[in-house]
Amino acid sequence: MVQWTFSAPEGYFDDCAALAAQLPNSRLTTRPLFALTPRDYPSDAAATATKDNRPWARFTAHVAALNREAPANVSYKIMFLTRHGQGYHNLMKTLSEDEQGEENHDAQLPDEAACFDAFLTPVGVAQATALSGLWLASIAADGLPVPQTLYTSPLARCLQTGQLYLQPIMDAHNLPYGPLVKEGLRERRTMHSCDRRRPRAWIAENWPACVIEEGFSEEDVMGALPRPETEEENRVRVLEALADVFEADASEVVAWTFHSLSMRALLGGLGMVPFKLQPATTIAVLVRGEKGE
Repeated sequence: MVQWTFSAPEGYFDDCAALAAQLPNSRLTTRPLFALTPRDYPSDAAATATKDNRPWARFTAHVAALNREAPANVSYKIMFLTRHGQGYHNLMKTLSEDEQGEENHDAQLPDEAACFDAFLTPVGVAQATALSGLWLASIAADGLPVPQTLYTSPLARCLQTGQLYLQPIMDAHNLPYGPLVKEGLRERRTMHSCDRRRPRAWIAENWPACVIEEGFSEEDVMGALPRPETEEENRVRVLEALADVFEADASEVVAWTFHSLSMRALLGGLGMVPFKLQPATTIAVLVRGEKGE
């Protein structure tokens, strides 16, 4: 198996962990410029009179330069990481615990049957729709790049969120909407029904625009395991999904739609200080991947 090591080079984005700590319930919301820190880049020196000087356009050009100059076994990707909108299970946790439940993810849900592979609430739908507007505005004003490849968790709340916020972006730029469904992006597995998924055939029938990854099982093998997933197992799984992307996808700009705990596992695996996000929040991260010999 090819070994990859990953990091998040510093100096490009604001300290989101510190920003989150200052917000209600210590949960980050989508930041202006997606938290890109305004600065100069070495690639700015190659500017021409027609160069796009918007902040994200300059950063995207810088990442392209990093990839051109990197050794053959090193690559960089701009990754947009989005937590799904409010799901029905989140609402149930809010009503029963007076919070959205990340710190008590293993707490008993009040209605396990109704929370199975939960869909978005009307609030969640509105959140994802509003997020699409933020993206479109930043693409126009800031030069935010349109993702070249889309990935999603197979759980219904992510499939629904992705369609609501990303499809309008792709449509507006005459690009196909076809996210790749990856098992490795699902939420840290507990014994709760909200972390189990529907069969592959259901996903294919109800989300025909999606492409389901090779080897995706018909039934939910992961959800049927007899014990919860540990935080370390969650981290390893998400980093393996990241390695798949770096191994098979040459895109420099990718978007993941997934979950709060798995996102925090990824951030920790990149050497960052993990932080919490509000539903339907996007953060951006520059990821450096190095392929072992």
